[in-house]
Amino acid sequence: MAIDSLATPLGMKPKVAGKPKGFSVPRVLLAIVSFGIALFLAYAALQSSRRSGLPVAVVPIERDRSAIGDSPRARADEPVSSRPEGSRASAAQVETESGVRVVRQNGGQVPGAAVIRVPDAPRAESNPVSLSAAPAPRLTERIPLGLLPKVGEDGTLPRQFYARPFADTAKPRIAVVLTGVGVSARSTSDAVTRLPGDFTLAFAPYGRDLESQVFRARRDGHEVLLQIPMEPFDFPDSDPGPHTLRAGGSSKENIDRLHWLMTRFPGYIGLMNYMGGRLLSTPGALQPVLDEIGRRGLLFLDDGTTPRSMAPDIGKRLNLPVLQADRTMDATGSARPLAAMLEEAEGLAQRQGRAIITVPALSANIETLISWEADLARRNIVIAPLSAILEARAP
Repeated sequence: MAIDSLATPLGMKPKVAGKPKGFSVPRVLLAIVSFGIALFLAYAALQSSRRSGLPVAVVPIERDRSAIGDSPRARADEPVSSRPEGSRASAAQVETESGVRVVRQNGGQVPGAAVIRVPDAPRAESNPVSLSAAPAPRLTERIPLGLLPKVGEDGTLPRQFYARPFADTAKPRIAVVLTGVGVSARSTSDAVTRLPGDFTLAFAPYGRDLESQVFRARRDGHEVLLQIPMEPFDFPDSDPGPHTLRAGGSSKENIDRLHWLMTRFPGYIGLMNYMGGRLLSTPGALQPVLDEIGRRGLLFLDDGTTPRSMAPDIGKRLNLPVLQADRTMDATGSARPLAAMLEEAEGLAQRQGRAIITVPALSANIETLISWEADLARRNIVIAPLSAILEARAP
C-alpha cells in the first residue's frame, strides 16, 4: 500500500495524483483565433446583405482599332483642328470617338449618362491657322531613345512641313521667339492661349508633359523650336542642365546627347541654343552638331549672345539655314528693357525688311507683347513665324 493511503482517514478515498487544474495555453489561443474568425465572417455577411440590392456589371474595355486612325498622332499628314463647340453631346458619341468600346452586361446604355463639358480657356485667335500634325510617319525615324525627325523620301523637310503657313507680304516682319516655354505651367499657358499663333515658342527640353504642351501650342497655330543646352564659358558654374553638349566632348558623345534631346517631343522646325558660348565658338565641336541638324532637315537659331559664334559660317558650308537673333532679352531684363528692345526691332525691320528677337516666356513679358502687338499693325509691321524670316527680303 502506498504511504499516501496509510495517511488517509478511514472511509475516505485517497487522492489520485495528476495534472494540476487550470487553463491550457494552446486551448486559450485556439479559442481567441476561432472567435476572431467568427467575428470577421459575421461582419462580412452583414456587409454583403447591405449591398445585395445594388446592381453589378462586368465591363470589359477593348481598344477599337478602327478608331485609332482618328487620333492626333495617327493623322500625321492632316491639319490639326479643334473640335467644334458642342460636338460631344452624349456619352455614346464620346465612346465612339475615343476609340474605347465599352461592353455592358445588359447590352444597352448607362441610364442617364451625360457629358459635362468644361469650356476651354479663351484663345488668342478664334480661328487659328492649322499646322500639319506631328509626328508625320514619313518624316520620322525611330531609335531606341524615341522618335527623331528626318527628311522624307520625297525630299520633304521637317522645317517646312511643320512650319506655320504665312501669307507672303511686302510688309516688314518681326519674328518673336519666346524662350524657356514648358518650364512654368502658368507662363506656358499664357504664351499658348493669349498670344497669337504668329509668335514662335521655343520649348526647353526639361519641362513636364512636354508632348501635351507642344501639341496644344501647335493646335493653336504656334510654330515651335527645341532649345538645346550647350556649354557656356563659365561651365560648370553656369550649368545648362543634363545632356549639355560639351566643347571638349567627342562627336559621338555630343550626337548621343543631341539625339536624347531631340526625342523629347515632335513637331519642331528647328533647334536653338540655350547658353553655349564655348561650344558655339569651338568649330571642331560645333560642326558635327550642326551637320546632324541639317541632315535631318531642320534649321538652327543662334540667339545672338555669343559674338564669336561660328554657327553662321559653318551653316553656310553645310548648306544649313542658320538664323541669328538681332536682339535678345536676358531673363532679368536688366540689360535692355523689353519695351526698348521692341522699339529697336521695329527700326531694324523697317530698314532691312525683317528682324528676330528672343524673349523669355515670363508673364510680365507676355503682357507687354500683347499690348505691343495690338498696336503694331498701325505701324505697317507684321509678326511672322520664324520660318517666314527665311523667305524675307530687304525692301
